[in-house]
Amino acid sequence: MKLLLVMLVIIMGVDAGGAPPSISVPQGNNWPEPVVYIRSGTKRQITCTAKGSLPLMYRWTVDGNPVKNTGNHVEFSQSNGTLFIGSEFSVSDSGNYSCVVKNDYGETMTPYLQLIRADSGNLFPGNQNTPAETIMLNLYNHYAMECKNKPSSIPPLEISWEIGTMIGTTFTLSEEVKPSDRLVRQPDGTLHFLWLTSADSQHFRCFGTNTVNGVTVSNPLIMKLNLAAGQGNNRAPEIKYNDDVTVMAGDDAVLTCIFSYYTKTAGETFRIDWLRLNKVVGNGTTLTLPKVKVPDNTQSQEGEYLCEAHLGDLQPVRAKVILKITSPPEFVPAEKPAHLSSPVEKDATFHCRATSHNTYQGAPVWMINGKPLIGCPPFYFDCGGQPNEGYSRCIPIKQFCDSNPDCPNNADEINCPSKTCPEGTKLCYDACIPNAQTCVAPATCEFPNFSCDQGKKCLTRSQICDGIAQCGDGKDEEGCAGKAMIERGKFRLNSQRTQLTIPRAQKTDVMCVQCLVSNKYGNIFGDGCLTVIDKIEIDKGPNATYDVEPNMEIVIDIVARTDPDWQNQMSYQWFWYMPVTTPTGDKIIEKQKFPLTSSYNQYFKLSMSGKELTFTIPDVKTPVMEGNTAEYDIYQDLTDDRLFSINISHQFDHRVVNFTVKGKELEKPKPVPVIKPAGFNLWFIALIVGILVVFIVVALIICYMYRNRGGTYP
Repeated sequence: MKLLLVMLVIIMGVDAGGAPPSISVPQGNNWPEPVVYIRSGTKRQITCTAKGSLPLMYRWTVDGNPVKNTGNHVEFSQSNGTLFIGSEFSVSDSGNYSCVVKNDYGETMTPYLQLIRADSGNLFPGNQNTPAETIMLNLYNHYAMECKNKPSSIPPLEISWEIGTMIGTTFTLSEEVKPSDRLVRQPDGTLHFLWLTSADSQHFRCFGTNTVNGVTVSNPLIMKLNLAAGQGNNRAPEIKYNDDVTVMAGDDAVLTCIFSYYTKTAGETFRIDWLRLNKVVGNGTTLTLPKVKVPDNTQSQEGEYLCEAHLGDLQPVRAKVILKITSPPEFVPAEKPAHLSSPVEKDATFHCRATSHNTYQGAPVWMINGKPLIGCPPFYFDCGGQPNEGYSRCIPIKQFCDSNPDCPNNADEINCPSKTCPEGTKLCYDACIPNAQTCVAPATCEFPNFSCDQGKKCLTRSQICDGIAQCGDGKDEEGCAGKAMIERGKFRLNSQRTQLTIPRAQKTDVMCVQCLVSNKYGNIFGDGCLTVIDKIEIDKGPNATYDVEPNMEIVIDIVARTDPDWQNQMSYQWFWYMPVTTPTGDKIIEKQKFPLTSSYNQYFKLSMSGKELTFTIPDVKTPVMEGNTAEYDIYQDLTDDRLFSINISHQFDHRVVNFTVKGKELEKPKPVPVIKPAGFNLWFIALIVGILVVFIVVALIICYMYRNRGGTYP
């Protein structure tokens, strides 16, 4: 009964609009610096803040394991999420930290933040009272002086050199060596004398500085250069250092070319030009490219750079440096997880598509409220086999091959590397070989080849996603396109695992999802939370058909409702479908949006809210006569079974409602009557003329007789 009440409360809370947690700090749930060095003896606070329905509970993990509050080392607040770095934070506390936030509606987390104790506690090996090592050299020759036996340091030491004097076995500093046209340092600290002079007969010592905590350690090995006479002949430039450079995207790339030379010709100058695609892009021993980017369609800094040494009139000497840019995966724009509001009963889909530059990436790992659904996050081992109630079986990586099976199928203790070897053999890269045999490092498996099974296999590109699993863990056939849909409980994923769908989402499906994509250079993390909202419902819509006639006005209105959070965000768009003739003479039906851009717009009036359209049907004077059909034609265009549609939508839902306007059929235009002019036949004209002539003749005779009427008397 108590369980039923709890479930009822949770469901009611969800229906009441509870919000899952959403990380607000760090901004955008993205740490500004993914790697942070912690100085010894310093304290620091790292803020993690979330929004969402209260109460919010915070916890932190490191390398996938819960962070334990240990006072001066590291601890966190469950109520506000702040991580406290104590003054005794040690190398063993270093790792990949993540802030996890949970409430009754879901769980989310931050990407990994790598915290590293800046450590330079190691000294150069050797006794500080060691006698100097004498090195015999010749004047004018080149010499590269290596800083030997460098101790480990986090971050690596920055090497410099100093000159001093020796009294017995005691070194006394005189000055630091400054780089010059003749003295050049390569990236690992080796000091190059481009040519030696008598001034170099000195005692030299290298020292290293940890740039984070400022600790400096000196090498007890002192080198004394003794210079004998040299030939002093001119030497053309000769390349001494031009190593290729690999740099992470976002960092500065520093390319170095060191040429030795010697000239005694007065006025002869030396210079180094850097060329990229036959264009000069810099000068000097080094070329710095700030904050390099992953190549794309618009730019590429990766590839071959030429350094060209010029000395007087001599032929230039060239060397090349290859720049390789590496990067963790990058999300494809608009295809990373994001907060999603999905209408009830509709499929809710999250996206997680990323790309990697010149390296393979694993299929996305999906988590629901921080629990792995498919795949396992970094620092965990995937047991594989049948999922546990739709979820993955993951164990901490430290339990992998610990001689204690933790996976139900014992997968964590299968094919484990050898830790001890039988008598007469020795361990060589996880394999036992005879003591007499030389241990040779396995060949590297470089892109586009694919490495798997802890580097024991190297597959060609054609063997990946070919339908035949050749890696022991099946990684070569994971996340391939064109395969069957993946079902995990109520969740559905495409075969590439770039889409996670919750079919027919319900109000109880409020959750947070996380996805993580990894390659050999790092990983990228995305998260989003699902809120299921009321879908758009039509309370009052238009009639299916409106029968109209000339000189009539109709008002079409619509009333819709949706989730309260989106009620005021709904938009209403009206369209009609109009027959048009294309420039090529083809007749098509074109969807046109209101307000119309044609003269027909004068017959429509759209309200400010977009919820009401007034349609005035023009008058048509009857009868309609051919040659005067303008009103009739407009009436026909507007009402000849004209289809209209209304699109009601907000960001997460839309509805379309159609209706038709059908005009009263009018009598077709009549032809105009034609009155033919009267015609006279020639015979009829002749008859009339003849009669007139007879009348005239008779009249003349009568007149003549009248004048002579007196007559003759007997």
